[in-house]
Amino acid sequence: MIGLWSRPGYLVRRLHQLSVSVFLEEMADLALTPVQFGALSVIANRPGVDQAAIAAELGIDRANAGDVLARLEANGLAERRVSRQDRRYREVFLTEAGQDLARRGAARLARIQDRFLRPLDAAQRATFLHLVQLLIDGNNGIGRTSLRMPAE
Repeated sequence: MIGLWSRPGYLVRRLHQLSVSVFLEEMADLALTPVQFGALSVIANRPGVDQAAIAAELGIDRANAGDVLARLEANGLAERRVSRQDRRYREVFLTEAGQDLARRGAARLARIQDRFLRPLDAAQRATFLHLVQLLIDGNNGIGRTSLRMPAE
């Protein structure tokens, strides 16, 4: 029988728990979950993005993205507007409060990442990030949602 600590899935799940813990501690006063902050970041970088694109970029399904956006709207951080180009679509924009919160959160990201990756030296960090990206790219088609990187 294989022990938990030699199972990649278990280790990835545990690593995710630790990552979320660091995020929540550092962002506690902003009262944002990692997914909410991710959505704020996507919208801040691409004002007018639609819900489907937000879902694809975050790797979540459209229904979950809708729930996240509803919470952001209820908290006065984002607003959805009917697209001028295609009235079937609603574009998402940050309010002033949302822009402020996105900026404040972004200013903390380096500290969060440094704290989480502290056990690794610079070369190990680069290797770790490269290997994680390979696993994501190689397995992106598995599961209910696929991550889609935005066009740069």
